[in-house]
Order: sequence, then structure tokens, then C-alpha cells
Amino acid sequence: MRSLIAVSLLALVGCGSTTTYVASDTTLGRVVVYRNGIAYFERFARVQGDSLAMQVPADKVDDFLKSLTVVDAKTGEPTPIAYPTTPPGGEGDVQMKIQLPKGGAHELRLSYVTEAPSWKPSYRVVLGDGGKVRLQAWAIVDNTSGEDWKNVKLGVGASSALSFRYDLRSVRLVQRETLRQDDLFAQAPPTGGVTYGAGQAPLVAGAQRVVVEMSDVVIAAVDEEERAEVAQARPSGVPSRGPQAKPKPKASGAAARRDGGAGGLGRLQNQASNAGAMASMARNLQGTQNQIIVEGYADVRDGDKFSASLERANRVREQLIRNGLPPEQVVAVGSGEQQGRAGGVRVVEAAPSVGVDKNMELNGILDGSQRPVGGTSSEKAAAEPIGISHFESKTPMNVPRGTSAMISILDQQTEGEVVYFFDAESARGNARFPFRAVRVRNPTGSALETGPVTVFGEGRFIGEGLCEPIPERSVAFIPFALDRQVVVESKDQEEDRIARILTVQRGVFSTEVQHTRRRTYAFHNRLMTPATVYVRHTVAPGFTLGKAPAESERLGAAHLFRVSVPAGGKAEVSVEEATPVFKTADLRSTTGREMVGAFLSSGAVEGPLKEAVGELMRLQKEIGGFEQRVDTMREQMSEYRARMDELHAQIVTLRAVKTAGPLMQSLEKKLSEVSDKLSKATIELVAVQEKLMVARIRFQDGVADLSLSRKDEPAAKADSEPARPPSTRLGG
Repeated sequence: MRSLIAVSLLALVGCGSTTTYVASDTTLGRVVVYRNGIAYFERFARVQGDSLAMQVPADKVDDFLKSLTVVDAKTGEPTPIAYPTTPPGGEGDVQMKIQLPKGGAHELRLSYVTEAPSWKPSYRVVLGDGGKVRLQAWAIVDNTSGEDWKNVKLGVGASSALSFRYDLRSVRLVQRETLRQDDLFAQAPPTGGVTYGAGQAPLVAGAQRVVVEMSDVVIAAVDEEERAEVAQARPSGVPSRGPQAKPKPKASGAAARRDGGAGGLGRLQNQASNAGAMASMARNLQGTQNQIIVEGYADVRDGDKFSASLERANRVREQLIRNGLPPEQVVAVGSGEQQGRAGGVRVVEAAPSVGVDKNMELNGILDGSQRPVGGTSSEKAAAEPIGISHFESKTPMNVPRGTSAMISILDQQTEGEVVYFFDAESARGNARFPFRAVRVRNPTGSALETGPVTVFGEGRFIGEGLCEPIPERSVAFIPFALDRQVVVESKDQEEDRIARILTVQRGVFSTEVQHTRRRTYAFHNRLMTPATVYVRHTVAPGFTLGKAPAESERLGAAHLFRVSVPAGGKAEVSVEEATPVFKTADLRSTTGREMVGAFLSSGAVEGPLKEAVGELMRLQKEIGGFEQRVDTMREQMSEYRARMDELHAQIVTLRAVKTAGPLMQSLEKKLSEVSDKLSKATIELVAVQEKLMVARIRFQDGVADLSLSRKDEPAAKADSEPARPPSTRLGG
């Protein structure tokens, strides 16, 4: 390669009418090679005359102009530089001249940055006793500058500084605008565009189908018609515990057109029966396995926007459940007040990937986001720190052109020990056996760059590894062997614990649940000496670290937990991480009753709410008993009918036998007894079915009357974090 600056520089001296060139060599005093593909050079020159000529290769002019500084070594004043504006792209040299004051000798210091190969680190770790190791570091530098480095002070460094190519040599012409006197009598408008960022993001992400939008008038009309049907079917003497809402007048004029234009069920003002249309829509939705989400919206006149919107959603959810949809398939969501929307609801059929499942659990739906908490792997960037490092040789050295040098940059005793490093997360990790690793501290004030590490112990080679950048004074783990002397077994568990009840509307509990993941590690030590294991564990996005070993360190985004395993023994540790998710529990579903029952059994809720829910639980148990009795009685009646058919067939057969009189009389008597039992069972069945109907009506009335909003909560159970009720375990 060509030298950036020719070794021989020419001092230009004016003498009368002639120009005399006197050879003058510059002295290369210092070279620092960096990791980002550049090198820093320092030269010194003593010039007799008023200018200094330099030969610079054409392909290095841009880097040269970008970084060159020339100052007077005595005064520190900068000097100007002149160079020809020849077109770029040539293979030759470009001559540049430094203009100097006339008369006398000048001492100059030149410094510049140019392209150079990156240096490469190489490390040695020699194990010692007493928690000490000897750390050695070497830097491999390649001289491709085209000149010999003689008696130079050589150094290496690294930093977060950026470097790039930039064209400074080319002549840059600016195209100026041409103005003229032209008056425009007809001017076109600007091009329109699509707006974005207005309002709140939709509650349901991904593909979805809006089934219907309903106004408050339509919701009230459906409630009124269904209440009238229940009243007609209610037996005498059964009181209604539900609130008797006053019928609202039907909208007319502009209001009717507004409600009728909402689409879907919003057009039911023109149909004979809103309740019939609701039943028809529920039957159509029974054919899908997708989640049905009822989004409620508040009106500007509502006080508590969230509670009002959730109350609307729960009313429509209850209507859909009464018309045959499973409670676990329908989710009610309160969206508060939305710009451009009046009070009402929207029923949405979510795509399978957006439905409420074990992984999502309504996280990202109830809080209005479009995806679960946490980023994807494509959104994650490398987060390893980039430190500043600088090492220089203590004595000058020679590096001929076209050769490489290996210089010592560190040789120092530091803290260190041999441990086991369990990493089941990395691409080259191991999920069953920990690696033997050296835990070493960087004793310098500079970062140690990524490079190979050779480990020696007891006068022999015992392994090698690769270290990540080690910031100053920090600790690093360098795996160097896999001896399989420590065996690891791990198992995962998940559980949900209710943190608090947000609202209760018509028997639907909106709760905040702590979803917890627990990973348990069991370490088996085959060695006859104790072993120290560091476990690498990265908390999943959206989760926070819970129960974990007390001794821990950080390795980037991961935690390192220290575990001591006795000789020939076993040690177990558990690491928990949790995230809040939002769930709805409906008392009309088995899962919902189990969830609410577990929460109430902890004693976190007292007073009228607990009494009301307890009464509903008792009614539901009573309903279950009645249903079981009905099924049993129907099976008995079926057996009675089968026995009667059998006896009747036998009697008809015996009528043809003259000597079968006594037997036929016995069979007729048995037929009469079975018939009496069937009649009695039929009467009992009707009575039990009536009790079942009464219990169901009372349960539905109690569910409709059960509610608890945020403003109704006592001060001890407010939304503040310290006042949350104690967690209740639901299962794991």
C-alpha cells in the first residue's frame, strides 16, 4: 500500500528567482490503532522555508482532509493548507502544501486519522490461589500503511466513536433557483392524505368482524321485552329481586334515525321485536368458536365513565348469555368515553389469534393496546455496553511495513475464581449441564474488548473461551469447559392469583390477576468438593421478577443467581416472575364460580357483597341439586315405562293361554303398581321442576342486582397499591 504521507517531505525555500527543494524527513512518533477501522498518526517535522509539501494518495485525501491538524509545535497556532482541485478517482498522489511564515526554521506537529485494519485482542488467564488470577492481554496490530514504523510509540484503543467516509475533495456546485415574474391566476389545491394518530387505538388487534353496534335506546328496548317475557313465565308468589327499570320511550325523529343507522342491531327500531333479533343474532354466533367481545362506551353525561361503559357492556353480555351463548365465550370490556361515540356498545367477533387464551388473558385488550405487553425479538437490539479503552506500549518499537506485531497491553493480578455457569438461554448454551467458567474482574480503567481467552492452571492448558466486552472494574464470566460434573433438572409451573376486584356488574367480576411463572432448578453435584453455580435467567418481556435467590448479579438483561451445591449433594432454587392480567369471572359459569369462591374464601371481601355472593352460591348449589334430582327422576321414569311395556307385552301374550289366569292376574297387579309409581314420579318431577324454575329465577334476579363499582369500594380496598386485598391462590 501507499503511505498516507510520503516519508520524504519537501521543504520549499524561495531563493531569488529560482526555487530550491531541500529534502526534509518527517518523524513518525505515535500510532494508535482503533477497533472501528481507523488509526491515529502523529508526525513531527522541522522545516527550513515558508512551506511544506506533502504527497497524499488520491484515495486517502477525504480521510486526510477530514482529520488533519497542523500546528506549530512551539506556539500551538494552526497553519493553512493548499491543494489542487483535481477531479477525484485517480491512482496517483495529490500534492498538498502547508503555508508557513517567512524566515527561520519551523517545528510542526501533524496528526491525522486514516483507514487501517482493526486490532485484535487475545487474553490469557492463569489460575492462582486465594481468589486471585493473573490476567494478561495482548493486542495484534497489522502494519499495512506502506511505510516502516520505526521507533514509534504504539497503542491500541476502542470507544463508541463513529467513523465514516465523506467526500471533501470533490468540487461541490450548488444549483441555485431561477426566479421569474409569473402570476398564477388558477392554482391547484395540495394533494390530500390519510390522517393518523387521532383518538384511541382500537381495543381488538388484528382481524375482526364488527357484528353490531347498539345505542342505549336499543339496549333498553331489549331489556324491557325480555323482562316482560320473564314476568309472563313467572309463577305466582315468586317475587322479583331485580330492579324494575322504567320503560324508556322509543326514539323518534332524528334520534330514531341516529339509532337506526348504527348498522346491524342498531336498525332494530324498524322491526317488530328487538329481543327476537337479539336471539337470532345469538343463534348465529353459536356457530363460531371465536371470542365475542362486547365493548361498552360511556356517554358525556355519565359520571364514572369506566363503570358506566362496563355496565352497558355487561347488560348486552347478559342478553347474549340468556339467548344461549356460553358465558366463557363472551367478554365484557369497558372502554370509557370515546371521541365521536355516544353511550352504547359494539359487539365484535375476534379472530382466533386475538381471542382470550392462556397466553394473552385479555392482556392488551382491557388496557387498550393492540398487542400483548412486551416487544418481539425483532424489536430487540444488542444492549452490550461499549466502553472506552486505551493501551499504549511503554517503550518505542519497530514494525516493518507488511508485518504484524503482538504487543502486551495488560499483565496484572486480579480477583478471580473458577465457578460453574448455567446458561440454557444462549444459542450455544446447554440446558442440562453447567459450563466451567472463570469469574474474573477487569482491574483496569479501560474496557476489555471481545476476544479469545486461553485458561491455564497448574502449569497446563485447561480450556479456552470467548469473552464479551468487559467494562472497566466490572466482573465477567468466561466459560471454558464442559465437564458434566454438575447435572441440572428444571421444571416449570404457572398459576394465577387474584390481586383485586375492579368492578362487579350483574354478576360479572372484573378482576386483576397476577399470572405467575415459576421455574425450579435442581442441581446434583457429582464432585467430592462443593460447587458454586451461577444461573442465568432472563425475565420475559412484560413480567417482573418475584421470588428468587438473594445473591444475584446482572449480565446484560439477564440475572445471575448464585447457588452453592454441597459435595456429592443436591440444591434446589426457584425463580418466579409475574405479570398483571385482567379476567372476567361470571357467576353463571362453573369456572367463574370457582374463581370468585376462591377469592371470597380468603376473607378479602366483607359486608353486603360477601353476603349477596354467598346467597347466590347457595342458590347455585340448590339449582345443581334440583337438576341432579330431575335427571335421576327422568331415568327412573324411563325405567318404569320400559317395565310397563314389558308387562303389557307379557299380558297380551298370556291372554291366548286359557290356563294362565293366575299368572296374568299377578302381572296385571304388577302393571298397576308400576303405573302408580310412574304417576307418582311424574307428580314429583313437576314439583321439582317448579322448584328448579323458581331457584333459577331467584338466581338470575340476584345476579342482576349484584354490582360493585370503584367508587363503592371502602377506603381500605382502594386502587392504591398498598391497599390491595391479599392474593388468593387459584391453582398451579
